[in-house]
Parts: sequence; C-alpha cells; structure tokens
Amino acid sequence: MNIKEKLITNAKRSEKSIIASSILTLVVGVMLAIYPGNTLSLIGKVIGVALMIIGVSQIVVFFKNTKEDRVASASFALGIILFAIGLYIFINDKSLTNVFTTIIGLLICIKSIYKIQLAISLKSYSNTWKYNLVSGLIVLSMGLIIIFYPIETASTILRVIGIILIISSVYEIIESLVVIKKIDDFKDLPFKEKGE
Repeated sequence: MNIKEKLITNAKRSEKSIIASSILTLVVGVMLAIYPGNTLSLIGKVIGVALMIIGVSQIVVFFKNTKEDRVASASFALGIILFAIGLYIFINDKSLTNVFTTIIGLLICIKSIYKIQLAISLKSYSNTWKYNLVSGLIVLSMGLIIIFYPIETASTILRVIGIILIISSVYEIIESLVVIKKIDDFKDLPFKEKGE
C-alpha cells in the first residue's frame, strides 16, 4: 500500500467513525427530544445503581481491611450511606432532578434579588436602574418557575438539548458523506510521493 492509498484509507476510516458517533448522538438526541421524562428517569436510575455499587465496594473494602485498619476506617459507614442514597435515587429516580433543578432555581433567584436590590440602590444615581429592575424581576420569575416546576423545566432543557444534538448530528453525517465522496474523487487524481 503506497502513501496515497494509506491517506485515503485513514481519511475514510476517520470519516466513518465520525458517522458512527454522529448516529449515536442522533439517537440520543431523538430520545431526549421525544422522551425527556423517560431519559430523566433513566439518568436517575443509572446514578442510583452507580452509588449502590460504590457503596457495596466500600463495605467490601472495610471487611478486607485488617482489624487494626478497621478501627480508623469510615468505609463501612460511607458504604451504607452511599448504598442507601443510591437505593433511594433508584426508587425515586426523579428526586435527583428535583433537587438539582431546585438548587439551580434558588441560585437564579438569589442572583436576581441581588440585582433588584442593586437597581433600587442605584435609583438616585442612574436612570438605568429601571432596566436593572425589570431584568431582575424577569430573571426572578424564571427562577421561581424552575423551583415550582423542576421536572417540567428539566424536561424542557433536555428537549432543547435533544433538538440541538439532532441538528448537529445530521449536519456531521452529511458533512462526512460529502468528504467521503470527495476522497473517492481524489483516488483518480495523480499523486507523487516524495523523491519521485
């Protein structure tokens, strides 16, 4: 195999691997866009199982330790706690989404309240305080929506991510197919190796 053939083969292999990964992200994107709730549930279950496995491994580590090492070890307690949290998340798979989304909502609310406070403080010094106040109130309302509707918010975000993944994956697949076609056209062109 000469240099030209190696280049063509390697380039084609790279583009085919890009197509394969793009098809995978396309499938994930479709799942996120159509079934965001089920995807959230699956993520929760995966995290729950992972925590249970880590918990069991910590308990095993504790019993594998010598009697002297067990005295100062927190592996058993940590293992039980992690296993319990994992089991709870696995059974209540949407609870993790609730917690994370609510925390994000609270952080947004805190930031917006600070912005509203700043707007009120600037009232005597600047004419732009009204814009700060309005934007602060808009962001505050968004934060409150996230807090009161965490699952719906997470589902909407996942759906948007899914749509973005679908668009980018389709684009990458088309781009790779075009590149492969150009590589095939390149076969017929003369190619000189160094030293020829």
